[in-house]
Amino acid sequence: MSLPKKHPNYIDLTMPDKDKLKPEDFIIRSYQKGDEIRINEMFNEVFQQNRQLSHWYWKYRDNPNGPAIISLAETNDGDIAAHFGSYPLKTCVSGAQTDRPVESTIYHAGDKMTRRQFRSAGFGKSSLLAKTFQHLSETTSAADTSFTFGFMAHHSLRFGLLLLNYKLVEPVPYRKIESAGLFAIRMPFHKRLFRGVQADQAYEVDESWTELFKRVCSDYAYLVKRDAPYVRWRYLQRPDRQYVIVRVKRGSRLSGWSVFFREANKIIWGDALYSKGDLDSVRASLIFLRNHPLAAGAEYIECWFPPRPAWWDVILRSLGFKTETEPNRLCFCIGIIKDATALDRAKNLLYYTMADSDLF
Repeated sequence: MSLPKKHPNYIDLTMPDKDKLKPEDFIIRSYQKGDEIRINEMFNEVFQQNRQLSHWYWKYRDNPNGPAIISLAETNDGDIAAHFGSYPLKTCVSGAQTDRPVESTIYHAGDKMTRRQFRSAGFGKSSLLAKTFQHLSETTSAADTSFTFGFMAHHSLRFGLLLLNYKLVEPVPYRKIESAGLFAIRMPFHKRLFRGVQADQAYEVDESWTELFKRVCSDYAYLVKRDAPYVRWRYLQRPDRQYVIVRVKRGSRLSGWSVFFREANKIIWGDALYSKGDLDSVRASLIFLRNHPLAAGAEYIECWFPPRPAWWDVILRSLGFKTETEPNRLCFCIGIIKDATALDRAKNLLYYTMADSDLF
């Protein structure tokens, strides 16, 4: 199945008309304050969306992990012709060699686009999109940067692998459970009561969420830093989407959380963080979900969870989640690799979810 042309991961690779503009007719530069208005207009034009400027500010300006890196191609008349944007995420890796997790920065490289009338200016590595990516690579200079990453399919994947030197980590690890399977998950109330496990919906995030992350991050080996500032920014401050955040406590102590979103006939399980082997807390989250108005009439739950860590994979399988091919055949790729161990580490250790992309 091919991605529709309005999909953010679609890139047009049709051959250029050689009589049109050339790459040297454009200025390749970094973002400057005020560009966001024209960038957002371009996004809506290219992808036929109605994204509000508040979303751009949330994603690129107000990210607590640091400033975004954006490169663009501009005509002599001041029109933005092509764009490649990236925003930072902090990661933590735990290992035998360190007493505490080591932090580094990765960049989600998304919102890559070229206006249709300028797609014939250059081809392949001389295309405007490739040139903005090269500029992005040269300006990604943070000392702790490990790599950039994206989720791509079809034209976009081919473009990234052939022309941008992206490396394939794996097809997106897509999982699914039908509604009947969700309702088959059991944990008797008296057991929940005896074990002190209780789930509810969270509307605010306090420092106990940071404390939970510190307790459990080594259980995942390598993941985005899901502390209180991140969760607050990612789910509570996004201006154009309302998530359901389910938190679970054992007694008075936070033991885990999940984030869900309803889309048409499905529920997307976008994110999750629990301690190693805590099946009870995961069960409690899903039991709460199925009784929430969000689940009314939903036919299935989908999620992205890799087979890492192994204990998390065991929990998902035990609950009835089946591994399938992701409907759009998206693949997880990394690029602008600053750390020589990045590819092996991503393939063998990295825990990620749909929420680590900008598709959730």
